[in-house]
Amino acid sequence: MKTLIGLLFAISFFTTGLAQELTLVKNRKSDFTIIIPVQPTLEEIKGAKVLQHYLFEISGAKLPVKRDLGLPGRNEILVGKVSRAETALLPYDKMGKDGIYIGNNGKQLVLTGGPKKGVEYAVYTFLEKYLACKKYTSTFEVIPQQKTIKLPPIVDLQVPDFSFREVFYHHAYDPKFMAWHKLHSHTKRGEDPAEWGHWVHTFHNFLNPEKYGDSHPEYFSYYDGKRHPGLVPSWDGKSVQPESQLCLTNPDVLEIVCENLQKAIDEKPDALYWSVSQNDNVNYCQCEHCAALDAKYAAYAPEEKMYATHSGEYPALGMGSMLTFVNKVAERFPDKIISTLAYQYTRVPPKDIVPRENVNIMLCSIESTRNEPMESGDPDFSNDLKGWGKITDNILVWDYNIQFANLLAPFPNLRTLQPNISFLRNNNVSAVFAQGNIQSGGESAEIRAYLLAKLLWDPDLDVAKEMEGFWKAYYGKAAPYLKNYSDLLHDNNQGYTGRKMSIFGNPKQETDSFLNPELLSKYNLLFDKAENAVRRSPEQLRRVKSARLPVTFAMLEIIKEKEAANWETYRDGGQEKYRLPGQVSNLLYDLYFHCLDTEVSRLSEWHTTPKEYLEKYDLVENL
Repeated sequence: MKTLIGLLFAISFFTTGLAQELTLVKNRKSDFTIIIPVQPTLEEIKGAKVLQHYLFEISGAKLPVKRDLGLPGRNEILVGKVSRAETALLPYDKMGKDGIYIGNNGKQLVLTGGPKKGVEYAVYTFLEKYLACKKYTSTFEVIPQQKTIKLPPIVDLQVPDFSFREVFYHHAYDPKFMAWHKLHSHTKRGEDPAEWGHWVHTFHNFLNPEKYGDSHPEYFSYYDGKRHPGLVPSWDGKSVQPESQLCLTNPDVLEIVCENLQKAIDEKPDALYWSVSQNDNVNYCQCEHCAALDAKYAAYAPEEKMYATHSGEYPALGMGSMLTFVNKVAERFPDKIISTLAYQYTRVPPKDIVPRENVNIMLCSIESTRNEPMESGDPDFSNDLKGWGKITDNILVWDYNIQFANLLAPFPNLRTLQPNISFLRNNNVSAVFAQGNIQSGGESAEIRAYLLAKLLWDPDLDVAKEMEGFWKAYYGKAAPYLKNYSDLLHDNNQGYTGRKMSIFGNPKQETDSFLNPELLSKYNLLFDKAENAVRRSPEQLRRVKSARLPVTFAMLEIIKEKEAANWETYRDGGQEKYRLPGQVSNLLYDLYFHCLDTEVSRLSEWHTTPKEYLEKYDLVENL
C-alpha cells in the first residue's frame, strides 16, 4: 500500500489530540450508534449494516444504524462521509476510488473511504485488522467472541498500490469474499458492473475474418508471400479462430475498428476499459508498411531476442505497428482506457514511441518459470517489464499461478507470490489479473487464492504469519502436518540448474525434484497423520483429503509413466486396456471419489472431468 506519512501526521494531529482507548462494547452492551449520512450511498448503507452484523456476532450487542440528524451526538461510529469536523479534513482526494480511512480519536470511530468501494472496504478492514475476524474462503470465516471490545487510538489511511485487483479463482468470485478482500472482476462476477467492455484478443471482434476475409484480404496479415484472412480450428476443437492478425497500417482497418468499437461502447457505456488487442496467434503482418513501423521503433534487431511458449518460438518483434495503431484508436476515445496486449511477439517495449495516457499496456508472464520469482527466474520478462515501467504507469500484468494442464498436480509456488507481486508494484504496474483455477477445486486453491487476494491489497504482508493462521484455522489439529508437507514441497522445488517449473508442465517432469519416490512416501506419511489428527472432525477431515488429492494424482501419473509397460493388457470392445494392479486401482478410485466429494470439476483447464479421468486412465493409447 502507498504510505502517505505527511498526511498521516496531519490527520493524527487533528483527530487524536489526547486520544485514548475507546470502549465500543462492555459486557455485551453498547451505547454507541452507527451514523450514516443523511442521504447515504448504497455503499455507506451496506458498510453500516455489515458492521452492525459483525459487532453483534462478535459481542452480542446490536448497535442501531441511524441517518445523520445534523447535530453531533455522543458515542458515534461514523460510516462514510458523515458531516462532522472529524471527517471534514480527511484527504478523500488522495484515497482514489477505493482507498480507506479508519480513525479512533477516543470519542468516535470513523470508517470511510473512496467513492467506489472505500467505505465497505474500510469496514471489512476494521473487522479483520482490529477485531481479528478472518474470511479465509467463500464458505469459511473466523469470528472471535468478545464480551468487551476496546480499541486503541487509530489513524489508519490505506491507499492500494494497484487500482485493479482480480484473482481468477472459482471461489474467489463469491460476492462477500470479493468485498472482504477488495477484489475486482473484468466480467460481471460479484455484485459490481464490469469495468471492462472487452477483455483480450479482440481484433476479430472489431474486424471479423468471417465478414471481411473473402472481400478484403488486404485487411489481414501478409506473410509467406500472401495475405491470410482465413480461420483455423480453435484450441477447444469445437470452434474456429482467426489464423492471423490485422494489417495495422491499412487506413480502412483503423476506420472499421473504431466504428465497431463505438458500437460496442454504445451498448456498454459505463465500461471504462476496452481491449483493442492482437488475436491469439503470432502471425503478425509483415507487409512493407507494417514492417517499416516495427523496424523504426524496435529496441532490438530482428531475431536478436527469441521467445518460446506453447505457440512455438518467435522473434520479439516489438510494438511499433501495434502501438502506433492503438494510440490512434485511443486518440478517438479520450474518455475511455484502450488496453492492448504486450504479449509474445509484442512484449518488448519500443523505443522512440510511448503509449498515450489513456492506453493501458497488458503484459503477460506466460513464459516465466514458477519455481523462483520472475525477476530472477525470467530475466527476459522482468527486463521487458522494467522497460515498460519507464515509459508508462498504466500497466496491467496478467500473471499465471497454477499448472493449467494438470490442475491437481502439486505446484509449489506459494513462496514466489509475494516477491512477484512486490516486483510488479515496484515497476509501475497499476493493475494485476492473477490467473488461478476458474474450475471448482484444484491444488492449494483455498490458500493460494487467499494469499493472492491479501497481497494485491498489501504487497508487504507478513505472508508467513498469514499462512500459519490459515493452516491453524482451516485444518485444526492437522495444521502442523499440512505445514510440513508444504515446506517439504517448496524446499525441494529448486531442482537443478536450468530447471523450469512451467504452467504447462506435469508431475512426470518432477520425479527428480519434489516428486521423487522418497518424498512421495514422506508426503503420504504426513497425510496419514493429518487424517488421523482430525478423524473426529468431518469437515476438517474432508479438507485434509482434498489437500491430499494432488499427491494421489501425481502418484497415478508417475506410476503409469514408469510401470504401465509391464502391466497386462486386454481387449474391451474396440479398445485395448491395461489390467490395473490392485494398488493402482485403489488410488484411482480414491481420487475419483474424493474429487466428487470435494467438488473438483476438472483436472485440466476446461477439460477432463473426474469421471473422464477414471474412464480413460486404463486406456493403452493414453500412455
